[in-house]
Amino acid sequence: MSRLRLPNGDDHPDAAGKHLDDASVLLPAGRSDGAAYLAGYVVECALKSIILVAGGHPWGHDLNALGREALRLAALPGARSARYVPRMTQGHTLYDPASGWTETLRYREPGAVTPTDAGSWLGEAQVVYESAIVAMRLDGVA
Repeated sequence: MSRLRLPNGDDHPDAAGKHLDDASVLLPAGRSDGAAYLAGYVVECALKSIILVAGGHPWGHDLNALGREALRLAALPGARSARYVPRMTQGHTLYDPASGWTETLRYREPGAVTPTDAGSWLGEAQVVYESAIVAMRLDGVA
């Protein structure tokens, strides 16, 4: 249980780690759709954790909107979350509104995400996780 666990039981930092572990097992097992789906949730949970550290209220599943809100809050004077700004790769396919990650990816046909794209998304999720959640844990914030 992290220090950012909400009263309703939602624990975004712990969920990010759980999803990263699961995606890392699914990809080499040939389950690229599942790995890609969970990679998006890693990023979502990391961004929501940053928003929580800043005192904001995380909402929705849009990675681009969550990223903008996390960056906006981190840029405020005296922002507690400034140290945890994630290293998101601008222009990465994961964030593409038309063909990137969405929470509805789970409803698409098998093979909707190629193994190459899933690997790229998982790599991006790993970077975001390390730059945000690992840093929070080292500081005792999460």
